[in-house]
Amino acid sequence: MEYPDDLDLEGMNALDELTGDAAPFDHTPAPKLSSELEDLIRATKCQTPANGTPKRKASKMDYLFKIADPITPRILASAAILPTQPQIHQGQGEDGDTLFCQFRDIDILTIKEWLATTYPTISPTFIPINVARKALFPFSAYPTLGYDTTLPHRRPQNITSSEYLPAQNQYPVWYFFYGTLANSSHLAHLFNSPSDQQHTLLPAMIHSGKIRTWGGKYKALVDNPGTCVEGCAYEVVSQEQEDALRVYETAKYEVVRVEIMCRMDFRARFVKGLTFQFAGEEGELDEDEVEVASAD
Repeated sequence: MEYPDDLDLEGMNALDELTGDAAPFDHTPAPKLSSELEDLIRATKCQTPANGTPKRKASKMDYLFKIADPITPRILASAAILPTQPQIHQGQGEDGDTLFCQFRDIDILTIKEWLATTYPTISPTFIPINVARKALFPFSAYPTLGYDTTLPHRRPQNITSSEYLPAQNQYPVWYFFYGTLANSSHLAHLFNSPSDQQHTLLPAMIHSGKIRTWGGKYKALVDNPGTCVEGCAYEVVSQEQEDALRVYETAKYEVVRVEIMCRMDFRARFVKGLTFQFAGEEGELDEDEVEVASAD
């Protein structure tokens, strides 16, 4: 796991206070975080170097920021320092309820600059969450495998979310698997399922991507318009299942939209689904294998 430079003892203590209750700024009830995500967040404490000086690496993780007086969720929302309203998680500490704001790694500098100007006496603590990011835009196709949503002709013409599916919290939802997840026994272990529970995987294919590797062995799905990838489709039925998958994949991957062609009842069917795309840097990927034709 990768850590920020300022993940100190205060950050470790803050992790102990975090539980599974979550609610956004508008106080709309949200599903409780699964035990898998709770364990992942708490595991941060166990995996921190004993000398308390974690090594900083480039990452695309989400982070938690502990909210303390005089900062409140309302102040964070009204300050408009972030492009979207971040999610608020609630924990229970020795002094009562504790709130944490979840945001992206690229927002850290913005928050630090805002605090330095508005609340210069506050020293922020940022806690990394090593889990595959899922941030599906409701009014845009972003993020979609092999689809550049920044091009002018692909920008939404009207504000409606009906065509941008799956939605962020839509369940059940189809997922395309192309690596170790394309194994029913592995899914059963990951979900801690009863021995008699079946996990049906369907033969499937997606377009606009290709498989590369990183670290010499890990499969990485990347954008590649014009090519297709074969694998399996699986219907994820709950947030708990999805959280287990995101924890397993880690922050090296992110959830993106994709159209899946799968075989159901001996017929090909197209469904709007999701998959895990590599979220690291190009330099982390292994070199593509090149076929060399022999000269006669």
